[in-house]
Amino acid sequence: MGRTGGRVKIVALVLVFLVVCTVVGVVTWHLTKHSYQKDDGANSKKASSGLQLGDTTVDEKLGVNIKRRTEKFNVLTGQLWSDPTRENVKQWTKLSDSKGMAEWSRDRKLEVTFKEEGGIPCYRIDWQVTVGMETVLTDCWDIGEAHWYGGFEDYYQPWPLEKRSKNLTAFVPHDSYQKLLGGVQERFFISSKGVGVYIEDDVPLFISINAFNDNQMCLQAKYVRHPYQNFKRRLPSLSYHICVSQNVRLIHDYMMRTFIKLRPTDIPDETMFRKPIWSTWAQYHKNINESLVLDFADNIIKNNFTHSQLEIDDDWTPKYGDMDFDNVKFPDPKSMVKKLNDKGFRVTVWLHPFFNIDSNAFLEAASKFYLIKEFDSLRPGLTSWWDGKLAGILDATNPEAVEWYLNKTKFLQDTYNISSFKFDAGEVNWLPFVYSASFDIPSEYTKHWASLAYKSDTSVRHQEARVGSRSQDLPIFIRMLDKDSNWDYKNGLKTLIPTALTFGILGYPFILPDMIGGNAYNRQPEKELYIRWMQANAFLPSLQFSIVPWQYDDEVINLTRRYIQLHDDFTDTIIKLAREAVDTAAPIIRPLWWVAPTDEAALTIDSEFLLGNDILVAPVLESGARSRDVYLPPGQWTDELRGGIKQGGWHRNYRVELYELPYFKRKSEISVYV
Repeated sequence: MGRTGGRVKIVALVLVFLVVCTVVGVVTWHLTKHSYQKDDGANSKKASSGLQLGDTTVDEKLGVNIKRRTEKFNVLTGQLWSDPTRENVKQWTKLSDSKGMAEWSRDRKLEVTFKEEGGIPCYRIDWQVTVGMETVLTDCWDIGEAHWYGGFEDYYQPWPLEKRSKNLTAFVPHDSYQKLLGGVQERFFISSKGVGVYIEDDVPLFISINAFNDNQMCLQAKYVRHPYQNFKRRLPSLSYHICVSQNVRLIHDYMMRTFIKLRPTDIPDETMFRKPIWSTWAQYHKNINESLVLDFADNIIKNNFTHSQLEIDDDWTPKYGDMDFDNVKFPDPKSMVKKLNDKGFRVTVWLHPFFNIDSNAFLEAASKFYLIKEFDSLRPGLTSWWDGKLAGILDATNPEAVEWYLNKTKFLQDTYNISSFKFDAGEVNWLPFVYSASFDIPSEYTKHWASLAYKSDTSVRHQEARVGSRSQDLPIFIRMLDKDSNWDYKNGLKTLIPTALTFGILGYPFILPDMIGGNAYNRQPEKELYIRWMQANAFLPSLQFSIVPWQYDDEVINLTRRYIQLHDDFTDTIIKLAREAVDTAAPIIRPLWWVAPTDEAALTIDSEFLLGNDILVAPVLESGARSRDVYLPPGQWTDELRGGIKQGGWHRNYRVELYELPYFKRKSEISVYV
């Protein structure tokens, strides 16, 4: 009994011990579980496979959906890291309520930042390569059903941009004849859904639009031998901003105000607004001399045409780069200019940054190290251009070189009374293929060349340049690149209005259209094309003639006088709008969506434009046409050609004879933010 009782006690103690252990274990398990749940809850704010910032989600596959807060549907969708090597996000790290980060150990990291200002949300995308200078960064965004605007001058100049595909191209200023991107460009785009995209200046940017009909706009960053050479051995980055507003007009104003931050400091010479430029180029090309220039001026006067200045274009110098008159072609230039001045003409001459190797100026500039140099050398880098196979090019980023060049322009002003200049070129494609430079981003060269152009004539300001990149502050006319004498979208008449609209929304209001009728490279423009081109120019900020009207007939001469007078009648309005551009950065020439930003027709039409908010111009751009369809934005409009009041909407088969130009004045106001 004693032995049995002892066993019972032992068993009882063991059972008690097991019960206690079980209770302690259960309690501990519950406490530990609760603790883990709390930890997991805390960590879930820091790490997850998806990211939500504002009204935007980024999933683990880096797909992006951006919504407008007041609506359920996406205004923009896209794919970050858009190439076959993409790795999914294992874990997003939430750095704060407004910033998330993802890293890939092999070569890159991504940060997405949300910021809201004035009710407009913006998302900054920052890719940074961590290993490998050759790494390529690519993000693609769906064009969708939106219409896109902005970016760049183009040979075909589609409006909206999605109307034509653009294969992957370096986003630097080029001569448009290279069929790349043109010489006026800014790194921002806007869409009809109220989306704005701005890419940082230091990104080695390439862009494609609807390449292979993929309905995407792709942004790519990479260093290549040309144009983004990388002798400083930087790692690529791709940084850009996406902002969302209610419509295209509001997002345009926001992007200009927030990212461009530039507007003209003044307006150009008023005479260039009022009276046409007459250039020797398209009519005579290089076949110019002193007697021809004087005859040209006499014929302008004989036919009772007004003029702001007479421009002596290509081939007035002995060698390209020597900035003085060829004394064979122009035996007495001082006397010639005086005769022209006595006839009431200001005289300008054509300039460029090139110095052919057979010019005296090439030797002078090279000896002073004023030319763009070969990489890692003091030798001038050689390039080719349309007037020379071997040439040096001015280093417009070198202040001493700029001063030297401007002294040569001052020599022309002081010696011959040349009043101002037509500055040609300035695009990046004219630089040597490999070169040494003080600037990291190639478009800096373009910016400095445009600045040099301004410095040549800061008081009267009747010069012109053909390039712009972060140059919106310059109070000078920016000329469209040479147009071809055809009716087409192949750099012809149909690209005139889209180019003017693009210049305007990029912040370049002082638009100088190319010569009326085009450049006549293959043949003289036919009479009808010349007349329609002149009509399309009549309400633009400035007129420029070279193909002479008196080579046609009396009808053309009389119509030319009529449309020069029509332009003059509206010059006060144009100058008023120019001054408005100084205050607000608003364009002088505006797309129809400027006053109707949600109207589908206004968003797509490329054959009409607004002068300010109240004058709508609808020229005929089709060969043989004696009517056209006219679209008027909502409201009432006075028909200045036929008389009467017209309501907003389509007016089909509106009759337009060869000698006529339809234009309309707004009678009733509507809110431009509807």
